[in-house]
Amino acid sequence: MMLTAIVLSAATLAFGSITTYTGSDDGASTTGPWPNSSAAQATFLGAAGSTSLLTFESLATGFYSPINAAPGVTITLNAPNIGCYYSGICNGTYGNLYGFNVTTGGANWLGFPEGSATFSFATPITAFGMWITGVQTVFTSTFTLTFNDGMSQTLNLPINVNGGTSYYGFTDSASFSSITITNLSNDAWGIDDVSYSSQSTVPEPSSLMLLGSGVIGLAGLLRRKLMQ
Repeated sequence: MMLTAIVLSAATLAFGSITTYTGSDDGASTTGPWPNSSAAQATFLGAAGSTSLLTFESLATGFYSPINAAPGVTITLNAPNIGCYYSGICNGTYGNLYGFNVTTGGANWLGFPEGSATFSFATPITAFGMWITGVQTVFTSTFTLTFNDGMSQTLNLPINVNGGTSYYGFTDSASFSSITITNLSNDAWGIDDVSYSSQSTVPEPSSLMLLGSGVIGLAGLLRRKLMQ
């Protein structure tokens, strides 16, 4: 009985505390500037610590799945192939109402209108951020990011009125191994410059001491009760 109680208490520590970072430049051009999105990215990166960056620049263009995006990172598309500059790894654009590249000196970005993309990580992560381009309210009413960090989580992503850019990132006190981004509308949009981090989620020494003292105290109470 005592062991069961301790395990249940420890399990609650796996549920994450989520902090989001977002900024939008509604109607901004494909070449910028994007001051609000850039500020949100900078704040997110400061909170996330050491991150890896996925720009899609080294990947073959075209629609295919799964996408081996980086060592230990796989993207599975569940969306129709609408064609060049809409779906899959794209390297051109029809303008700021569509998906476009935000990487300095780059060209590639990822699009998947009318569907979803699942990012899977061999090493669990605790932070994820991305640029979102071309999303419009005239087409898109629901745009979500889902994952499981010990419990099911759904985050609502920003939707611009007139395309342009947004940045969305979040940190989590618990780790997770995959996320799914879903936009089922026929909006033509894209994501680029994805940052992710696998920072340790081990409790700080002071937290461990408090947890340890709590377990010892619980064991002592149970022992005294049994001796009565």
